Amino acid sequence: MSDGWQAYVDNNLMCPLDEAGTTLSSAALAGLEDCSVWAQSPSFPGFSPEEIEAVKGIMDGKNPGSFTVGGVKYMVIMSEDPSTKLRGKCKGGGCSICKTNQALIVGIWQEPVTASICNKIVEALYEYMISVDY
Repeated sequence: MSDGWQAYVDNNLMCPLDEAGTTLSSAALAGLEDCSVWAQSPSFPGFSPEEIEAVKGIMDGKNPGSFTVGGVKYMVIMSEDPSTKLRGKCKGGGCSICKTNQALIVGIWQEPVTASICNKIVEALYEYMISVDY
């Protein structure tokens, strides 16, 4: 893991959402090419190369229905751009994943955080990374 990538997870994905310090449950950045996790929050459940390949497949239009992150199964929810944005729901929470040119950005949420808040955080980092051709 790179300290530089870790700062993106810590400062952009795991940032406080309110005065109480509520955050996403966990977050990570993973490489598309090498299917490895570049950086993650301490609570991130893991993201195996097989899970990363399966997510990439869904975003490429294959294997719709569900995906796993760290062994947790998420049911796919429709997205405005399924080739770059994947949404998943599980009991009491969910997952938002965006695909840039070189990375997957993953945010996991649990109630009281909502899907829309998680999507907004993950998509903000996605927009930045796309703007710098990453």
